[in-house]
Formats: sequence, C-alpha cells, structure tokens
Amino acid sequence: MDEAAARLLQRLKRSVARERRLEPRVERLSRYVWPWREAWLAGLLGLAVCLDYLSTYVVLELSGKQGVYEHGFLASRALELGGFRGLLLLDITAVVGLCLLASTVRYVYARFGFGGFARTAYVAALVPYTLAALSASVNNLVLTLS
Repeated sequence: MDEAAARLLQRLKRSVARERRLEPRVERLSRYVWPWREAWLAGLLGLAVCLDYLSTYVVLELSGKQGVYEHGFLASRALELGGFRGLLLLDITAVVGLCLLASTVRYVYARFGFGGFARTAYVAALVPYTLAALSASVNNLVLTLS
C-alpha cells in the first residue's frame, strides 16, 4: 500500500472513531425529542395526517365559511386536480414515502453499526412532518370554530 492510501485509511479510521464518540450524545438528543418507541412515531404521523385531512375537509366543505382555502401548494393543487380524493392520495403518498425513506436511512446506519445515528435519523425525518400535520389540524379547528 502506498503512502497516500495509508494516510487516507488512517484518516478514515480516525473519522469513524470520532463518530463513535459522538453517537451516544446524538442518540440521547433523539430520545429527548422522542422518548417512546420508534414505531409509535410512524403511528402518530399517520394519525396526525388523518386528522389534518379530516379537519381540512371539515373547514373547506362543512363549515360554510367563505374565503377559506388550502394554503399548501401541493395540497391545493391536489384539491384542484382531484378534489378530496386527490388530497387523500397525496397524503397517503407523502406518509408512505417519508416512512420508507426514514426506515431505509435507519437501516443503513444500523447496518454499519451506528444504532444511535439510525434512531436519530428516523426521528429527525418523521418528527417535523408530524408536528406540521398536527399544527395544520389545530389551525383548521380554529378556523372552523371562529
């Protein structure tokens, strides 16, 4: 092995050692953000998106309010093109795609022996969308009741 390859290999080993030292702290942070089982996060995401869909239907169709519309670009396009069936298809596609992406990244990290990073990547991928769907549901509820 030549000198450049040996230096590169040494740098790689130091990098992996540095990441191994950082991993427990990153995992603790992910447990602070989501302390429960990871599978429950995917379930909460599905529930949040269902609530968002139902509350959107209520505020747009059943509330009788004028001037209320879907603000999200993709969701408004889905409503224009396919109605509530199109919005449902978009929501299902988004949830399944995001869960598959998060699970794949988690699997890859775990496969290389970085379980803490695996959990953190999963939580970091699903929590923001879950919070956005829950806040949209609350917003729709407020619009319906006001």
